[in-house]
Amino acid sequence: MSQSFIQQRTSLMSLNRFEAFSDGVFAIAATLLAIEIRIADLSHASPTAIWRELLHLVPHVLTYATSFIVIGVIWLNHHALFHFLKRVDRITLTLNLFLLMCIAFIPCSTAIVGQYSQYPSIVGFYGFSLAITGYVYNALWFYVLNRYIKSENLIQRHIVRQASIWSMGYPISYSLAATLALVNATLSLLLCGAISLFYLLPGAIDQQLACFDRELAKDA
Repeated sequence: MSQSFIQQRTSLMSLNRFEAFSDGVFAIAATLLAIEIRIADLSHASPTAIWRELLHLVPHVLTYATSFIVIGVIWLNHHALFHFLKRVDRITLTLNLFLLMCIAFIPCSTAIVGQYSQYPSIVGFYGFSLAITGYVYNALWFYVLNRYIKSENLIQRHIVRQASIWSMGYPISYSLAATLALVNATLSLLLCGAISLFYLLPGAIDQQLACFDRELAKDA
């Protein structure tokens, strides 16, 4: 058995377990968002009380939708990023663990802001929790970019530049939304929702994947 083969086996890991574990955490976090939405016992409530309770659910539903899209967007980008790789190293695994830790915390911050959305500090806390998740994703993105993508020329340079700008804009936008909570908590929450919707749009990496798919179709 060659030394290079031994070194590769000990320093690198296949994507199978890596992606399975990551997808599991993303799925559980997204599911927990809905579980956190609760309503009082309405079995003996009057119509007025029922409508009042339903109105109280509006902040919960809005933050649920925002957080679900946030988790979905990061999952989509996570999938697109590792679509180009066949293996990962320990630093990648460690950075990914920190990202999953942030993802797993989103249901908690979502439940808190849904309950106390009238407090600017709570809304700011929610926004910064989303921003920190984005910053951790960027740490993973830039490490993978320099460790694998650039060195192996997996993506064209102008696509890399566009994708990096797109990626960094994500946490910066949420940081601004969190800061806005000090002025107006409602506008801050609306901006958080708008950012999540905006990042559902296809980015530079998605365009690169589409090009690869077209090339594969031609070869087929």
